[in-house]
Amino acid sequence: MNRNIEVFSYQLKKERQKRAISVILFFICLYIFVNLAITYLVYPVNQNSCSMIPDVPENSVVMVSPLLNTYERGDIVLLKPRNSVDVNFFKRQADIFVRFFTAQKISIIEKTELPASKAHLRRVVGMPGDTIYMRDYVLYIKPAGQKHFLTEFEIVDKPYNVTFFVPPSDWDTEIGIKGSFDEFTLGYNEYFVLADNRKSSDDSRLWGAVNKEDVSAKVFMCYFPFKSFRLF
Repeated sequence: MNRNIEVFSYQLKKERQKRAISVILFFICLYIFVNLAITYLVYPVNQNSCSMIPDVPENSVVMVSPLLNTYERGDIVLLKPRNSVDVNFFKRQADIFVRFFTAQKISIIEKTELPASKAHLRRVVGMPGDTIYMRDYVLYIKPAGQKHFLTEFEIVDKPYNVTFFVPPSDWDTEIGIKGSFDEFTLGYNEYFVLADNRKSSDDSRLWGAVNKEDVSAKVFMCYFPFKSFRLF
């Protein structure tokens, strides 16, 4: 009788060990999958500001992909935070899980009180080699090798909508984000990105041109709210 109990206890112990190993392996596989998905495949990003209205509404959710790393005029891209936060390895890995399972709405390392500590959605308007200038919040573009300037809306292959600001006649142009600037030429690997909400959002008018390395992913779909569903 005692012998049977010992054998049963041993078998039960082995079964528990197998279950524990299975659970550990499951979480290891899940960890690898989440890292690969966020690094190389697709993930959601919550747009909680009005900087990209009207095409990307405030409090909407878009899908982005790091795989889409060729950028064209009119694309919406996710820019890396300009102020990085130094955190240890374990906290960063935990943040990956939290971001993934909360649709990028919660981060345990993002310091929202710091300027430029968040990633931004912005639209690629100026391409490397373009000569550009802005008048009344509209960008004028002369691509490399061309002779004439065209507005951003005439030259882009992907139509989009923007929100303009019409200042009063006595408005001080030094207040707020600039709506006009003189022409200059973008260098190699430089992109001029703008918010669709031109009247109050920071973008390349404030930061200057961004490099390709400053872009972490490209937006290909807005799926929430459902009434705003669209492919880009």
